[in-house]
Amino acid sequence: MKRKRTIITVLIILLIALTSTAAYIYKILDLIQQSPLIDPDSGDPIGNDPDARKKALGIPDDAPSGTGVVNILLLGLDNRSKNEPGHSDAIMIASIDKVNRTIKLTSLMRDMYVSIPGKNNNRINTAYFMGGPSLAIKTINSNFKLNIEDYAIVDFFALEEIIDKVDGIPIDVKQNEIKYINQYIDELNKISRDGTWTPYIESPGLQTLTGRQAVAYSRVRYVGRDDFERTERQRRVMNELFKKAASVGVTRLPDLVTTILPNVETSMTKNEIISLGIAVLGFGKKDLEQFRIPADGTFSDEYVGKMLVLMPDLEENTRLLHEFIYE
Repeated sequence: MKRKRTIITVLIILLIALTSTAAYIYKILDLIQQSPLIDPDSGDPIGNDPDARKKALGIPDDAPSGTGVVNILLLGLDNRSKNEPGHSDAIMIASIDKVNRTIKLTSLMRDMYVSIPGKNNNRINTAYFMGGPSLAIKTINSNFKLNIEDYAIVDFFALEEIIDKVDGIPIDVKQNEIKYINQYIDELNKISRDGTWTPYIESPGLQTLTGRQAVAYSRVRYVGRDDFERTERQRRVMNELFKKAASVGVTRLPDLVTTILPNVETSMTKNEIISLGIAVLGFGKKDLEQFRIPADGTFSDEYVGKMLVLMPDLEENTRLLHEFIYE
């Protein structure tokens, strides 16, 4: 994805399932990296004034409201060290629908060519590089008429650790994916922070992948439909991680939660996390519903200069995205 990221939904479930008192919830939430959103134009923190907030985050007047759906931007960065700014190579919208009691994941293809507010048109994954999570949110809101107000970020080192904490995830590996998975395993082994070495995938079929193997799997791009299938792998990893984490025994929850929290950066407050956590717990154990933008038949491959991009039909993709999120 290059790294899958963002398990705010997993985080939310574990947080509440783990705790028995409000005091303990608040204490453990201190582990998370809470970062307020910054206005891309002024550089000042975005406050709570509704009109000013909508303007700073690019929320159009005709964005859906009062639907019972909370949209959160999930970003997976391609940085190989903590000091790199990184591009958002994994871009997803997690939609928590309190009315229909569902959680939905939408992948946004990183090569979509869109308008980036205050900047030149470019690939959508450059918005984070140029202006952080606030500009990434503003770009998505303004192009697709959404009302995203929060984000969560995890890098691929963190994702690896979290998957290992749930003893891996089941993935059906295809024969033509093995070569590329092993190439990424090789790269990840070389930059490993703890010096550990993960074995290669040796055969196809359904198997339990370790954290590093799963991250490598999610990065595979040159098989099938290139980046389209890569986003499918990203969502598949997220779905399996969600299910595995949701079924972890009570005795293992403290260790898992304290692993997740320090590796997540989010703009959400403690109260917001707790409120969503309570809602998600009532949904039961369900698969994550999945979608991808641009949808098939709603874009063209075009060159802008020497850059090959996906030129989306914004009107049609916005319609399909709203249909998926808001039913």
